[in-house]
Amino acid sequence: MASHDHSQDHSHVAHDSSQSAADQRDHEIKCCSHHEVEIDNMILKYLFGGVLVLVSTIASAFSFANPLIVALPAAIGALFLSYPLFKAAWFELRTMVLSSSSLAALAILAAMANKDYVVAGWLAFILVVFGQLVRRSASGAQRAIAELVQLTPDVARLVDNGIERDVSLGDVKVGMIVRVRPGENLPVDGKVATGRSTLNQASLTGEAAPVEVTIGDDVYAGTTNLTGGIDIQVSRVGSDTTIGRVTQLIRQAEQSRTPRQMLIEQVAQFFVPVVLSVAGVVWFMLSQDPATQPRAAETAVTVLVVTCPSALLLASPSAMLAAFAAAARLGILIKQPSYLEAAANVNTVVLDKTGTITTGKFQVTRLVPATGVEGAELLKVAASGEQQSNHPLALSIMTTARSARIEPETLADYEEVHGRGIKARTPAGDLAVGRGTWLVELQPSIKAEFEGVEAKLEGMTAVHVMLGGRYLGAVGLEDTIKSNVKTVVQRLRELGVKQIAIFTGDRLSVAKRVGVAVGVDRIEAECLPEEKHEQIKGMVRAGYRTMMV
Repeated sequence: MASHDHSQDHSHVAHDSSQSAADQRDHEIKCCSHHEVEIDNMILKYLFGGVLVLVSTIASAFSFANPLIVALPAAIGALFLSYPLFKAAWFELRTMVLSSSSLAALAILAAMANKDYVVAGWLAFILVVFGQLVRRSASGAQRAIAELVQLTPDVARLVDNGIERDVSLGDVKVGMIVRVRPGENLPVDGKVATGRSTLNQASLTGEAAPVEVTIGDDVYAGTTNLTGGIDIQVSRVGSDTTIGRVTQLIRQAEQSRTPRQMLIEQVAQFFVPVVLSVAGVVWFMLSQDPATQPRAAETAVTVLVVTCPSALLLASPSAMLAAFAAAARLGILIKQPSYLEAAANVNTVVLDKTGTITTGKFQVTRLVPATGVEGAELLKVAASGEQQSNHPLALSIMTTARSARIEPETLADYEEVHGRGIKARTPAGDLAVGRGTWLVELQPSIKAEFEGVEAKLEGMTAVHVMLGGRYLGAVGLEDTIKSNVKTVVQRLRELGVKQIAIFTGDRLSVAKRVGVAVGVDRIEAECLPEEKHEQIKGMVRAGYRTMMV
């Protein structure tokens, strides 16, 4: 259909190599905006045509005027609305590839020839307005792609012989060293060459929990550096990066067709000649009998109108559009339309834990002070240590302290020790907040008391506190379970899912607590990503139709 065609190039795939990355991204955003405005204007124009047809419909129903005058607005509206269909049909005739647009145009012409202007107008209105809505949805997907690409900075801080200089991302080559400071997004994929930090990789993985990285660890463009400065040895740039490949996947999904859609398109190619043949046979048979000859042409035209494939044209695209829109409102990206169809046959669902079953946001749920220590004192000292950190656990502790109206103490010589915690000086002595094993390394005499506190925090993430060589206890935090997960699990069972499992890289005690709470059948804990992948492949080989969430 013409209403589905793009008169301009909005693919955003090819750009002049002389353009900078920023220029390309700006072009994509502006192009998408222009595209959406253009479609909105077309919909408004088609709505005007629909109003003309509606006027004739109402006037005809109540016999307000002469039938010829009543039909005039519908005739004008039908011609206005049918123009894109006529244009597409003319193109199909020139290329000798007849399809549904040709039949739709012929049905509208037949209805107008039969003086059924209202029927012709409504046929055209339904087809062209829905076509514009499909284009509008596709334009929204393009904007989402452009916004995803914008996560990658267009300028990188190159380090050459110890000297920093800002360069365009297009000038960065594999093997170069790029420096990223706290709070900045990574411009490239690579390995950490120097430094330690914590990264937020939610843009790629959906995991809200930060990832600690050190020398030799892989890092990815579009993720956010939270805590420390790092130098990265570049391994991939631009479209070769992980986020670049994700963008390409989305574009491929947008252009792909499901088997059902392709079947409909193939049927449409045969549908046109079949309908024309049927209309011709009807006309021939009726024209042979003098009693039916006067209405032979009218009946043949009626066949064309009735068989106009509105349902065939709209069924699959409208179903996909509704499904994709509903999924988008829930924050779900469907990479391939075929995956949506395959989901109907799933009998096993594997759920990731962090950010899927849980909120991905830690909350303080328990204070376990050591002997002789008050809970308020423990929370105040913990908040004092975490006040300068932007680690998610630290932010949760600070939120709880503020809710309890606790003011943290002033610190001196603050130092963040990567992967362990923080050290600082206070008027009451040296302060250490972080992993319990690290505190035991600093002060071995606290081991017995630490183990007693740790036992009370089974299944929780603990932040331990030591002040002036004295162990104060630990703050217990949990990644809270989303309120609707149990209902979702029950609903999956009602839909025919036989097995529901949790695969997580978290500790077994944490995984068990979550799994029991939501009612899953199987729990696999302390899994690396590649181990999860292998287990999923094993389930598929065993005959399970598996979906991983």
